[in-house]
Formats: sequence, C-alpha cells, structure tokens
Amino acid sequence: MKKILLALFVLALIPSTSNAQMWLTLKGGGGLATVGGYTGSVGGLAAGGGLGYKHQISKRVMIEGDILLDTRAVLYPNGLVDTDGKILYYTGGGTYIQVPITVQYMIPFKKKELIPYRMGQPKSYWFLEGGPYISYGTGVLPYFDPTIIALWAANDDPISEDNLKPRKIDFGITAGLGINFSIRDGKNRLIVGGRTNYGMLSIYKDKKLGKATNLSMVGYLALDFSLTKRKHIRHRW
Repeated sequence: MKKILLALFVLALIPSTSNAQMWLTLKGGGGLATVGGYTGSVGGLAAGGGLGYKHQISKRVMIEGDILLDTRAVLYPNGLVDTDGKILYYTGGGTYIQVPITVQYMIPFKKKELIPYRMGQPKSYWFLEGGPYISYGTGVLPYFDPTIIALWAANDDPISEDNLKPRKIDFGITAGLGINFSIRDGKNRLIVGGRTNYGMLSIYKDKKLGKATNLSMVGYLALDFSLTKRKHIRHRW
C-alpha cells in the first residue's frame, strides 16, 4: 500500500514542462456490490469517492491514479429460515481504501479536434479505461459459517484463530468507460462514467471457509481541474 501511494506521489511531482496535460480529479458515485464464489449471496449497495491525478502521455492516452474510499454492503445466507420458510441473511460488506491505476484511451466525437503534434484534449470524447487496483480494508465483514467451523474442529483439523479474521488486502482489475466533456473553456472537465471492479483475492484466508471475492459495478461523476497553464502543449516526438 505504501509503495502504491509513493508511486502516485512521484507521478504528481512530474513537472509541467514534461509536455503533457495534467489534471486533479474529484469523483464520487455508487452502484451494485456483490461477492463472487459465495453461493446464495445477495448483492447490495456500493458507494465511494475520492481524488486522483491524471497525466496525458500521448494524443489519445492518459494515465490516472486515484485514492478512493470504497464502501459496500452484501447479504450472506446464514443457513436459517424464518417461520414463513424464508432464508435469513447476515449483513456483511466492508470499507476499503482503494488505489486503482488505469490507462485511458480517448475516442473523440470529432477526430479533427486532435491537433497534430499537440497533446491538447478534444472538447468532448468517449474513453475506455482499465488497469489494476489494490485495496486495504479498514472494516471487512464477511460471514463465518459456524457449521463449517464446527465441522473442521470435530475432524481434528480446526481453522486457526488468525484465519477466522478476514483478509484486509484485496488486489484486482478495474475496467470501464465514460464520456468526458469540456467546461469553462477547457479549464475544467466533467466526466460521466462507469467501472467494474473485479477482486482476485478471497476475503477468507482459509479455503475451508469457502470463497468470496469482491465485485462491484458502479457509476460515477467526476470533475477535473487543469494543472496545466497552456491549453495545448507540443508533443516531443
């Protein structure tokens, strides 16, 4: 986690003479959260937001690093039913500090707006983005099935106390798309987008407890603030 934050800090220190557009971005949004691999789980709400830094490295490619607060709620079946025969659920989820680093590919509405040999952004454009993320859970609440715990204890192969705590580190892939609009003569930009976050590490440390990976699909709004004085900067070929 410290290495990721250090990398973002170093990226932010790249001087404005590096022939690139640079932006500070604020974003927030929400959507659907669920867990992959856990049979019977029910998705819930996901919400979050934070800030980031964007650095344009070519006419159509930009790198973005964010620091986001990611909260989510999901339902786990607890193996019990009520008097009406309906399944009862345990409310779980978590709060994470998420650091995604994505590469964006810009697709202008009007191709002629891309000025040859320059790296200024078009007035409006679609974009595709993707890259890895790492998260640290400040509060993770999975469901630990007491039946499974008792079964392994009875077989003289108990699950350790440490493994009855959730995994706090998550690593995965984020991918999405959106539309970027120029406002205030290009000094600011408004973004409407969506991302899917696919976690690759199970919340459970011990495979005996099953599998549950983080998955969320969220929409977001973002506002970019230009950190570059000049509107167009000549690209060094």
